[in-house]
Amino acid sequence: MTLNAEALKAWLLFSFSLGCWTLLTLLLSRRGERRNRVTMAVFVGLLLLPPLQAYLELALGGTPLPWLDLLRYRLTWAYGPLLWLCLRQALLLPALPGRQLLLHALPMLSVCALGRAQADWLGSPLLVAALLLQVLVYAVSGVRLLMRHRSRLAQLTSGHRNSSYYWLLYLAGGLLVATCFDLVVHAMAWQGQLPPRSLLLGAALLLALYVDLMALFAIYQPEVFVTESGGTEAPPPVPLPAEELAASPAEPPKGAPLRVVELSPELARELAQRLQALAQQDKPHLDEHMSLGKLAALLDLTSHQLSELLNLHMGSSFYDYLNELRYQEALQLLEQPEGLQALTVADIAYRAGFNNRNSFYKVFKDKTGLTPAEYRKRWAKQA
Repeated sequence: MTLNAEALKAWLLFSFSLGCWTLLTLLLSRRGERRNRVTMAVFVGLLLLPPLQAYLELALGGTPLPWLDLLRYRLTWAYGPLLWLCLRQALLLPALPGRQLLLHALPMLSVCALGRAQADWLGSPLLVAALLLQVLVYAVSGVRLLMRHRSRLAQLTSGHRNSSYYWLLYLAGGLLVATCFDLVVHAMAWQGQLPPRSLLLGAALLLALYVDLMALFAIYQPEVFVTESGGTEAPPPVPLPAEELAASPAEPPKGAPLRVVELSPELARELAQRLQALAQQDKPHLDEHMSLGKLAALLDLTSHQLSELLNLHMGSSFYDYLNELRYQEALQLLEQPEGLQALTVADIAYRAGFNNRNSFYKVFKDKTGLTPAEYRKRWAKQA
């Protein structure tokens, strides 16, 4: 066996071993949200197949496990659903029930069944066209998700870098590139012109390495990728946006007319109770499109009445009230390590609805005198 063949075997073995280690890390780690880890584990597990199959071919000769070939050439059918799931999870959309997940996996299961029936996959124009249609459907669905939740996307990419949800976006980008590459390969196969085998294997190994790195970054979240401090010291506060300053309560200037009060104390108490119930049920602080007018409409009030309720009767402002709800949400997440598999501080800041990690640290330090990491350690000792 030539030196090049031995070097290729070593690289294949390294790729497979790294994938196995990443897969075990995802399955056994308690860091991060479980459904994110499961999605990444499925992708990593699928990408173990090409290096394993290539290594067995070199080491044993031939294809000792025909089902590996069957799955390897059908992985593209799984990329679209995985990309869509990555985007949904990065945008904090609700988890899908198992029946819907099975429907998304149905196309890949179907083509695998056709392969078991000895159907000609690479040479079938019908299946290639069906794959292209599936990719287009998921691509359009993904773009619609990003457009519908572009405020949250901007919040994630600008204020919550290095959270596990942020790395899911990179994972989705890798899936998109891999899907486009595979479509080109299938189109060439349709015309009877397969690319060199070394090119296909090299692309598969690079994709596997990329996915392994993204998954490990999502789990360990190395601080080298963030500029602000996120450990024991709070990052410096950032200036409030102009709209937040405008919505904050302020002393009226001398000589200005007194504000007209529309709400009686009794009505204000009733509305405060309704607002509290709404906050617990609908969680308006997690809505990236929440505004004073939208919250007022949910309470069947005018914006002026809600502003009066918050400023005069509750001693707060709209944005201070939302930050209080976010702070309470963050407390619940910090105090429940078993419930959400010990989310990192970066993940909690994003899940609680804060615009960025700086504002999360500032609000938390102002209210508790501790950083979130310090609070979690103290809570763990007391529990």
